[in-house]
Amino acid sequence: MNFKRVLGGMVALGLFTPMALAGDAAELEALSERLAPVGKLCLEGQECERHVAQQATLEAPGNAEAGQVEEAAESEGEVLYAKASCGACHAAGIAGAPATGDRNAWTARLAKGDATLYASAINGLGAMPPKGGRFNFSDDEIKAIVDYMISEVE
Repeated sequence: MNFKRVLGGMVALGLFTPMALAGDAAELEALSERLAPVGKLCLEGQECERHVAQQATLEAPGNAEAGQVEEAAESEGEVLYAKASCGACHAAGIAGAPATGDRNAWTARLAKGDATLYASAINGLGAMPPKGGRFNFSDDEIKAIVDYMISEVE
């Protein structure tokens, strides 16, 4: 007799649980939003959603002129500069970092060429760790930041 009750309970749960879940779509949607990942890992060399979104913005029909694309790339460097907290050292020239916008601090560095500046930023130099400690940034993003910093001097 106990066996019949247990089996009956299991059948009832098996039959009614999917119906109850299927009937409450709003609750299922809210649950899936709460369980959704906060972020996604993107390794260098992979095409990431952020990169795809940036490319779409740059290639949008309104940005067809070269000047607009260049301007968008500069603003990207400025945004990344702020996001990466580069200004924590470069705004005031802390620990030997050339201050952003300080022509005297940048003259000798600019004379070495962009490739050397990129390599220093990507590989680290002096007290600055590689990529300024932002290892999740691609080399192109670091180059955009360097380009922004150069544009502030010129």
